[in-house]
Amino acid sequence: MFLAPSYMGFLYEVWFDRHYRYTSQASTPYSRLGDYQLFTTSGPCGGNNIRTHSKYSPDFGDGIAMALSVRKSLDEYPPVPDSACAPRNDAFAFWKLPMELATGLAASTDYSESIIRRYLFEEYLSEQQRKPSRLLNYYYLFKAIIPVALRHRINAIAVHSRRPLEFPHWPCETALLDYLRQWVNQSLLSLGLDDVPHISFWPDGHRCCIVLTHDVESLVGFDRIERMADLEEKYGFRSALNFPLKQYPLDWRRLEALKRRGFEFGAHGLAHDGRLFRSEADFNELAPLLEQLARERDFRGFRSPSTLRRVEWLSRMAFDFDCSLADTDPFEPQPGGSCSVFPFFLGHMVELPYTLAQDHTLIHLLRKDPLPVWTAKLHWIASIGGMILTLTHPDYSGVEPHISRYETLLKRLSEVPGAWRALPSEVASWWRQRSAMALTMRNGVPVVSGAGCQRAVARQLGDEPLAKWEHGQ
Repeated sequence: MFLAPSYMGFLYEVWFDRHYRYTSQASTPYSRLGDYQLFTTSGPCGGNNIRTHSKYSPDFGDGIAMALSVRKSLDEYPPVPDSACAPRNDAFAFWKLPMELATGLAASTDYSESIIRRYLFEEYLSEQQRKPSRLLNYYYLFKAIIPVALRHRINAIAVHSRRPLEFPHWPCETALLDYLRQWVNQSLLSLGLDDVPHISFWPDGHRCCIVLTHDVESLVGFDRIERMADLEEKYGFRSALNFPLKQYPLDWRRLEALKRRGFEFGAHGLAHDGRLFRSEADFNELAPLLEQLARERDFRGFRSPSTLRRVEWLSRMAFDFDCSLADTDPFEPQPGGSCSVFPFFLGHMVELPYTLAQDHTLIHLLRKDPLPVWTAKLHWIASIGGMILTLTHPDYSGVEPHISRYETLLKRLSEVPGAWRALPSEVASWWRQRSAMALTMRNGVPVVSGAGCQRAVARQLGDEPLAKWEHGQ
């Protein structure tokens, strides 16, 4: 189907605004896509490494410039709903240090939470940037009549026509990791301690975590899920597949067969129509229906279509975990990121940010071979003990030549030493258990208590790569 030139011009303007508006407040001039530097000659992974630290990332010394030198006070942001029993995202809770140190670090712990939330909940962005653009409504009005290949082409033109975001850096941003590392080192220094144990990030002695997820956009992608599942089983993995629950008919018999093989499923909204986070009225109408359909099928996790979001609304949803945020992704309709390669709490939900670039981004928007970017970043995340969480689409990666690249990615992931190969629900359950555990010292011996403590490992900070890691090493 072909569109009249006037419609094409209109759609291009909508898409250009969709991408460009997020850089309109940039204070530093950039050239175009070429300024995304993927690799340097030194860094955390050896030669051909990802440049992990943004020149615009703040320093720790002055409270990390109050988290990215944000010009607004906390009171100016809509609060993420919380309660006295909701898990915390402060630095003490992240590291899970001995409880004997809690009183001495209480003030810095409380302050750290106000800093950390600016990263996790994207409060470094303006209020306008923290919600979907109204012009996306026009795009979704015409989306159904735009051929898929043309959609990708328009999107790619828009990406190549805009300036990169100042922050967060892509494909890696280390500002939050820098803050957490410096916080724990400064805390030990203030207490006159050289080293202490903490509850390690992952269970059973694992040193990092690998999670595979897919968003299945259409029936074309649905018909390819078994082929990708077969490859994952070949390398010892299982994955989570997310489906829009009202967009196309799902073959539940095929899904039950995959479930018996150890795969799991999540909700990818009701449809790719941009409505869920378009307005609070839309959200209040659609979220209960989405949650009901998900409960009927025991779908415990959620990822928003096109990762559109309002964090303060998202945190109210009745799911165990969410995967809508990235650590850093400037190429989505709503650019930004949590700057975290670890899980965190979004209200009572566990947030599992995707930390490898999407296949769609690399294949269709940047037109790059995804393997160099994926490989360099997965090695970097593994080196600091983080969570490697992939987001791919059977619609795109389920056929050649892309499925061969995906198999190569699986092979390289299978070679990561000490990695916990987990489903999203397993990671969310562990992170929730870990947050409720307590580490105490008994006659100089660290003891972990709480549900699931038999899987926990008390490891010295000196043996934790993130605690001693410096960007550029």
